[in-house]
Amino acid sequence: MKRNEKGFTLIELLVVIAIVALIAGGAATGVFQVVRGSERSNNHMVAVSQVQNAGYWISRDAQMTQGISTDDDTGTAETEALTLTWVGWERRDAQDNQCFDSYEERYTYDSNELWRHQKITTDKYNSDGQFIGTTESQSSTHIAEHITGILIPPVVDNKLNVTITASVGEAVEERTYEIMPRPS
Repeated sequence: MKRNEKGFTLIELLVVIAIVALIAGGAATGVFQVVRGSERSNNHMVAVSQVQNAGYWISRDAQMTQGISTDDDTGTAETEALTLTWVGWERRDAQDNQCFDSYEERYTYDSNELWRHQKITTDKYNSDGQFIGTTESQSSTHIAEHITGILIPPVVDNKLNVTITASVGEAVEERTYEIMPRPS
């Protein structure tokens, strides 16, 4: 060997490998923490979005309602179905017939999905006031998912309180909506 030859000793190489391993371990831990935090944040935002969407639709219909009923026969406030009914304003159709619309909005949730089932019944009368007939239309709309509970205590002081809960992963979001239905 030549005396002026320079290189690394085995100890120097082992020290460098140990330092690189420590830095890589710290970086991997940091990346894992960021990914895990991002997942939790995303789950929370999805839960918030689902509760807000459910709250919007139920509030919208409850403000129009003249009748509220639940499928609650247990004496508790928790329900799996909410039915809201009201009569719309008198209107005229294209043939100038008087039309009276009755609305029934039924909210159900099953397997963590909230559905809105709408039924509109229209009674038609001609210009002489004679009954022509009744038509009915029905539709169903998927409103939200990850819904794990809807609590509806009895109406007090003409206020409907609805508590909606959604769960996504470990994230749970619960909001209570206080709604004033229109007077009967």
